[in-house]
Amino acid sequence: MWQEHGLVFPSEVGTPIEPRNLNRHFAALREVAGCPDVRLHDLRHTVVSLLMELGVPPHVVQAIARHADVKITLKVYSHANLDAMRQALGKLDGRLS
Repeated sequence: MWQEHGLVFPSEVGTPIEPRNLNRHFAALREVAGCPDVRLHDLRHTVVSLLMELGVPPHVVQAIARHADVKITLKVYSHANLDAMRQALGKLDGRLS
């Protein structure tokens, strides 16, 4: 009998799915789709990293990632990419010349 819990990845009866089962199902779907060998958690990391690079406010990224505190989001995902660093330093060019 179905039990509604509002979950994104429920079991066949609506209850929380055991993580190993979720990973196994994801791997099978990924193989059928011909996608590269990535873990479901890798996709989560990619989405959060891209949101940060796109300039989404950290508190919004925190809510999406369901981190308990925005400090976690900033500590793990605020690594600046090379393009962002070049842009930031480029802004100084006009001020220093």
